[in-house]
Amino acid sequence: MSTIKFALNRTCLPHRGLAEFLALAANAGVEAVEIRNDIEGQEFADGTPAADLRRRIEDAGLRIASVNALQRFNDCTPARLAEAQKLIDYAAVLGAPGIVMCPVIDARHGWSEVELETKLRHALKALAPMFRSAGVTGYVEPLGMLDSTLRQQAIAVDAINDVDGWASFQLCFDTFQFWRASDTKLFSQHIGLVHVSGISPAAKVPSAFVEPDRGLVFVDDQAETITQLRQLRTAGYEGYVSIEPFSPQVQTDPDLPAKLRASLDFISATA
Repeated sequence: MSTIKFALNRTCLPHRGLAEFLALAANAGVEAVEIRNDIEGQEFADGTPAADLRRRIEDAGLRIASVNALQRFNDCTPARLAEAQKLIDYAAVLGAPGIVMCPVIDARHGWSEVELETKLRHALKALAPMFRSAGVTGYVEPLGMLDSTLRQQAIAVDAINDVDGWASFQLCFDTFQFWRASDTKLFSQHIGLVHVSGISPAAKVPSAFVEPDRGLVFVDDQAETITQLRQLRTAGYEGYVSIEPFSPQVQTDPDLPAKLRASLDFISATA
């Protein structure tokens, strides 16, 4: 199999400046970075023009793996469509191949199963021409928490099939979310981006883990990350594998550069 193409999500170092994040990524030897729009005071929530951000990333010798994310994409209001268009325009200038699309996460959403299916297809159908005309891909990301309105990969695949949307969309496959949702079906041919993070052993069922539990991937990982990556790569996946920890301990660790490098080496050697 080919060498893994690693990327680094901005969650790895959200509270430090862009220069420090890009230096961390470059020194770790990853190929690309994922930029987020939901970190207050950082690019590009701070108004950084896409052309300026692109130049800084390229000057660091890096590429752009994605913009993360269009939130609540399956609640397709006029305001959401306007937000999506603005994000797509930004991503196009940035040179990002795609935008991660996250579903509504709300225990009080009140949607029936029929409404969930209908809203998902309505959103995909409305968004598809916007992505297609800009040459940007929408990476639909099922999220495994119990309050998620889109938890299973198969549901996303069926909906994209139904709207004939593969010219506009691919899946964002998150190893933690897949494990947390107790999902079982892999659709490697439809995956455009992979997120990985490690879960240290704890006496909890998968659905009880939350984002701050997500660290770097090492030998003690219980989320079956390496097994999932092996399956994806054996099936032919060759896209970016993006490191996406949310653990405050990781984000503030003074030894993060060394530990990140060690985690990348571990993944490379075992997946």
